[in-house]
Amino acid sequence: MIPTVDLTPESCRRRLSLRRHVQMWITSYIVTAAVVVIVSTVLALAVDRAQRRVDFIVAQVQLDEDQQRQARAMLDQIDHYKAVLARHERLSWPIPVGEIIAHVGAVTPDRVTLTSLSVSPRLRGQRRSSGSANADTAYEVMDVEIAGVAVDDLDIAAFVAGLQDLDIFSAVIMDYARKAKLGEGEAREFGLSCTVDLTARYIREREDEP
Repeated sequence: MIPTVDLTPESCRRRLSLRRHVQMWITSYIVTAAVVVIVSTVLALAVDRAQRRVDFIVAQVQLDEDQQRQARAMLDQIDHYKAVLARHERLSWPIPVGEIIAHVGAVTPDRVTLTSLSVSPRLRGQRRSSGSANADTAYEVMDVEIAGVAVDDLDIAAFVAGLQDLDIFSAVIMDYARKAKLGEGEAREFGLSCTVDLTARYIREREDEP
């Protein structure tokens, strides 16, 4: 085998070697720059996708909070309407007859005997006993008519005073008081009209609410 002899001058060889090194470094820089650009692009896309995902999750959380807040507001409104309907139901006939009897009985003197007690609701300004009660009407006034027999006028006066002291009645009116027979002796027969102001009772109920 014939050996190869390089006849290139030393200065040319150095220049060629330097050129090769420069080209190698340029190629390395280009490759490195390309790799950096590709990696940066991939990372940017990944970060953008992750950011969109985070934004979507944050939006969903905010939406859930808004929906929960609206749901709580609707439940509170439903509870309010239920309370209003229940109050209206009570106001259509707000006072049980048994409650009225209990109040009247508590202030009835021992020497007074009640012979009748009637209860009839009506609208304000409407004449008494103008018709039967309508369950769909929110009445404003309730009339309580009481009749009875007492030993004397002092017992009637004590009974009227006791009724006037009751918060349930806004007015107590004496309709009549006349002589009557009670066994072998005489007595006093009387009639009273008591009024319950349902509007005032409704206002008191609202003031008593927490």
